Amino acid sequence: MREERFRGTSPRVFSTNPHTPEDGRTFVWAWTEWFERIEGESGAVTFSPIDTRTEEEFNYWLSQQGDYDLSTIEDRQFGRDVLDEFLEQPNLFPEGFRQFEEQPLREFTTDEE
Repeated sequence: MREERFRGTSPRVFSTNPHTPEDGRTFVWAWTEWFERIEGESGAVTFSPIDTRTEEEFNYWLSQQGDYDLSTIEDRQFGRDVLDEFLEQPNLFPEGFRQFEEQPLREFTTDEE
């Protein structure tokens, strides 16, 4: 199922506060879609899709929120925990999973030409 959802790629985890990611906003990039991690007062976690179709739209949206920089955190324990939470979400992609023409996040792809 994971292979089908992410076309063989691994989701990436980012934070607006790389030094103490628990205090920043946390985002997951999964193939062609961004999700924001939302933690409720009870500790329940959900991932809300961000309604942007391109990397440029996401960067603009993020800057409008007052956040300008994201750092990858999947090499830290909090980032690994977020990735596990993300992968455990049962209804991440409903039946009609949106597929866009957008390629995976450019800075994290390699072209072997």
